[in-house]
Amino acid sequence: MRADRLLSLLWLLRAHGGMPAPELAQRLEVSRRTVLRDVEALSAAGVPVWCERGPCGGVRIDPGFRIDVTGLNHEESRALFAGLTTWGAVPLGLGEALTSAVRKLLAAVPSGQREGSVDIASRIVIDPQGWLPLPDRERTGPVFRTVQKAVFTRHQLRMVYRRKSRTAVQSVVEPHGLIAAGRSWYLCASHDGDIRFTRLSRIEEAEVLTEECPDDSGFDMTAAWQKRREEFLETFEAVTATVWVRDERWSDVQEWTLRATMTDVDDSPPDEDEWTCLQLEFMDHLHAMTILLRLGSDACVITPKRLRQDLIDYLGLMLAQYRADGARCPNVEAGGRIPS
Repeated sequence: MRADRLLSLLWLLRAHGGMPAPELAQRLEVSRRTVLRDVEALSAAGVPVWCERGPCGGVRIDPGFRIDVTGLNHEESRALFAGLTTWGAVPLGLGEALTSAVRKLLAAVPSGQREGSVDIASRIVIDPQGWLPLPDRERTGPVFRTVQKAVFTRHQLRMVYRRKSRTAVQSVVEPHGLIAAGRSWYLCASHDGDIRFTRLSRIEEAEVLTEECPDDSGFDMTAAWQKRREEFLETFEAVTATVWVRDERWSDVQEWTLRATMTDVDDSPPDEDEWTCLQLEFMDHLHAMTILLRLGSDACVITPKRLRQDLIDYLGLMLAQYRADGARCPNVEAGGRIPS
């Protein structure tokens, strides 16, 4: 609808102060000529918007112009309130501010859409933590608040963090922002010109410095995070295995593997219980080992042979270790059996 497009045009101009007509056309998925016609229509309606020629030109809007959010349509109102969550606001100390903002936003929503928006918000719960309690190392504390202060005040940050090898490293970085991914928070910062993402649970010490960070208004943190995530996923070498799985573990396999599909093989199932032969896809060899060990005796690998042999070797080492420990532990009988 043209009305929705005009509002979208105004929001883009308000957010950026002005934009080239070709970029507006791309964002709105229309032609450049349509954008110019929309600008003429808005100008004729009294909206302070105009076009400037030249290399630095584009469509401009008066910085003092304000837009009433009552222009939200039904679906936009529902989407807006469905996406509201305290997951990000509470750790940042903005829980009360979010509640207040929601009240103001709700008051600005058209009365005919208000009840539906509240109903949607009450029926959608976003909880990245899942069922298990949040580990202590992932909880927000003094270090988190110090990092947050550096991000919000745009000051450099001195931090000491632990690498995966547990080696402590100290560095001074220029923070760009914080990212909540799953149950963890990450700091996006520049160090010697490189963009880095550091898990906050690995930062042991943090200090906000007096030096201000350079202007990063042109930096797209979302795009940087997505690129880093894609690079991370490319480091994995996918593994596909043919596995007999007990039918009672079907839901677990569906949840823990990337994909599970039924397949036919000439081999017979391990015993007379109900089994299904499945083609299981894993992120990599480690992911496959972890999930198959978790399934225990309810899974039996047919192929690949390397995966099958690695499971046998791993279980053999575990058995030898526990038998050795049993000889030293007075509460464990010979043979590794725990007395009842």
